[in-house]
Amino acid sequence: MATTVLLADFQYLTRQGMASLIKAMPGFDLVKVVDSSNQLTETVEGTQPKLVVIDISDKDRELIPKLKQLKENTSSSFLVISNSQTKESIQQLLSMGIKGILTKNCSEEEIINGLRAVSQGNRFFCNNILDLVVEGPDKEENCDPTNLTPREYEVLELITRGKTTAQIAEELHLSIHTINSHRKNILRKLNMNSPAELIVYALESGIVKSQAEAS
Repeated sequence: MATTVLLADFQYLTRQGMASLIKAMPGFDLVKVVDSSNQLTETVEGTQPKLVVIDISDKDRELIPKLKQLKENTSSSFLVISNSQTKESIQQLLSMGIKGILTKNCSEEEIINGLRAVSQGNRFFCNNILDLVVEGPDKEENCDPTNLTPREYEVLELITRGKTTAQIAEELHLSIHTINSHRKNILRKLNMNSPAELIVYALESGIVKSQAEAS
C-alpha cells in the first residue's frame, strides 16, 4: 500500500521540485499539494495523509502553532524542511515530537532517505541538523554530573543521529534487547521520557560532544 503524502510548500519553485521528487518515488502517492498556509489545517485534517511534508521558513513562524496542533490531533507523521538552523528553532521542533528535519541545502539522497525514514515512523535529521544537534553551539562546558556509562554515551550519540534500535544494535554488535535496556537506563538516569527529549538534552547540554572530546 502506497504511502500517502501531503506537501505543504508556499514557494513555487521548491514546491514544484519537491512534488516532482515525491511523484517519482516508488511506494509514495502525493495526494495533495497545499500552497497557502490558510489551507493547511483543514486540508491535513480532511485528507489524513500518512506523511505531511511541510516547508517552514523564518517568515512562516506562525505555522509552528498550527503544526503543533496538527501533530497532537492527527496520526500523520511530519517531515519539516526548515531554512532556520538556530538552536531555538530546532529545539522547538524536536520538543514537539517532529521526527524528521531537513534543510534547503540537503542533497537528493538525504531528502529521499528522510521521506522513507519518517514515513516508516523512524527519525531522520539531515547532516546540517545533526551537526547542530550533536555538536551544539560554542558554550561553556556543562558541569552537571551524569552517571552514564561509556556504552550508554555511545548509544545516546547514535540515538541523536536518528538511528533505530536495530541499527544501533547492528553497529555496536549487541542484541536489540541489550540496546533497549540501555535506552531505558539512559532515560531513567536523565529523568526523561522519550528519544526526542534526549535529542533536545544533547543539543542543550553538549553532553555527547563532551564525551567525544574526553575519549
